Amino acid sequence: MIDLRQLRYFKVLGETLHFGQAAELLHISQPPLSRQIAALERTLGVPLLARNSRTARLTPAGRRFHEQTRTLLDALDRAVRDAQATARGERGQLRLGFTMLAAWNVLPRLLKDYADAHPDVDVALTEVVPRDLAAALAAGDADLGITFPGRLPPTLSYLPLHSEPLCAVLPAGHRLAQAAAVPVGELAGEPFVTFPASTAPALHEVVSACCRTHGFAPKARLETDLQQTIVNLVAAGLGVSLVPDSMRRMQLPGAVFRPLVASPRLELGVAWRIGNDNPCLPGFLAHARALAATGGADAPAASTEPAAPAP
Repeated sequence: MIDLRQLRYFKVLGETLHFGQAAELLHISQPPLSRQIAALERTLGVPLLARNSRTARLTPAGRRFHEQTRTLLDALDRAVRDAQATARGERGQLRLGFTMLAAWNVLPRLLKDYADAHPDVDVALTEVVPRDLAAALAAGDADLGITFPGRLPPTLSYLPLHSEPLCAVLPAGHRLAQAAAVPVGELAGEPFVTFPASTAPALHEVVSACCRTHGFAPKARLETDLQQTIVNLVAAGLGVSLVPDSMRRMQLPGAVFRPLVASPRLELGVAWRIGNDNPCLPGFLAHARALAATGGADAPAASTEPAAPAP
């Protein structure tokens, strides 16, 4: 059986071709070095060195074995470093699911901060609707999810990251398009472009409760899953909607975003499965907590003029 120590001794001796110098570099005396090299040759059954009293010369078999020994030990050292870095969360893969809204507020900054600090971690992104994200986390199909709190199962932990109000999105020619702020009650009776409650239950409840507070239930003309699609349909004049304030960043021609006179806050945070042992997880959560401590994402710039209608 070849001893790993023997290979390390032979690697150094093959580089110095001098027993005394090799022993000094290895921090051992010369006799143990000579014994280990002789034992290695007996195990292999071939001479690796032609010796005199102090120096040595590699035999043809010794030169070939030395080349392969260096390759083997270098690969082993890399494997050790990689394993240690992986255990520290400095390498590996992190599977991050996120709702579409997160791409308009917390996700870009959080991902940039984490990627800058952990360049050797592969972050695999998956955009999903909120109804599917909790299930993916619970099943182990994602390590983290940026989503609404809602009714998360007890197997998940949750960290609030960001909150923002709702805003009204109106067609550019709407009677309230020039208002500094929109009273929600003024939208009673308007056709709404909205989304099914099953798609994002927490967001749906915030929107519905906001309307109920002002004495009406939104009259849905169209329903679709994605907020971006809602804004596009509003821009086409198919109705009005209440959307998270981050959606102002779309700046879509034909759509006008206006703050509400009084709006509830909508929360977004990061969720993960309790007991997830991915070593990359603690590092990401540290960046998430740092972001939360600063108040989350920057607020979008308020639109002051209606966007020009699409030509």
